[in-house]
Amino acid sequence: MLLCIDFQPAYVEAFGDLVVPLRERLRVATQRDELVHFIYNDVFSLEGEELGDSLSRVQEWGMQECLELDRARLIQKNFGWVSHLFRAGRERNVAITILRHLMDHGLSNSSEIAAVDLERMVAASHDDFEGFWDCSPEAWEEMRVGAIAMPYLFEGGMIPWLESLKGSLGGEVVEVTGGFRHRCLDEICMMLEAAGISYFLNEPLIYSLPDESPEPEMQPLECEVKAPLLFAASDLVSA
Repeated sequence: MLLCIDFQPAYVEAFGDLVVPLRERLRVATQRDELVHFIYNDVFSLEGEELGDSLSRVQEWGMQECLELDRARLIQKNFGWVSHLFRAGRERNVAITILRHLMDHGLSNSSEIAAVDLERMVAASHDDFEGFWDCSPEAWEEMRVGAIAMPYLFEGGMIPWLESLKGSLGGEVVEVTGGFRHRCLDEICMMLEAAGISYFLNEPLIYSLPDESPEPEMQPLECEVKAPLLFAASDLVSA
């Protein structure tokens, strides 16, 4: 199972050197009869900045670059589902726990969760809620105003898509490619983690913003079905 995230003309300056290896990876996927989901942003512009592409533009670009997309499922989406304050460390784990709660209860964003329930969710992952508050006051406020959310645009719906992945994998681990590493790609990865779907990043086919450095290769991520710890085990102090 291959996910290609935001390989599209709007961002080609960021990943132009990956077009040839992407072409080869898609060719191999066709030979192996692999499922390929090609996910793209459709927001064409915002205040004059080009941020996405139409379906026809993505298809035309794919033909020009000889990308084998005839058998791929092209999925339209937007972006900006999770605040950038929740993209690393403890805060990222909190966001995944909240996303899982949103999925389980059919909610749209974290503002729909009562404050007492947010506290309970933090406490369920770690006993030191006050410690989280002291370390992450801005992140707590972001949770309250709804900055952790399910996508308001994801073609066919995010939850049905995640369920379809679970039904089609048969124990296979999802291969994730595309970018930007700490933006749309990471939002998709957080959704996979919240749904308990294992994946790995194909690092040679990951692109980042110019000021982001590559990260070391990851092993396949085995997702836990329970809520993750807010703090690393090494941070816990024995009684």
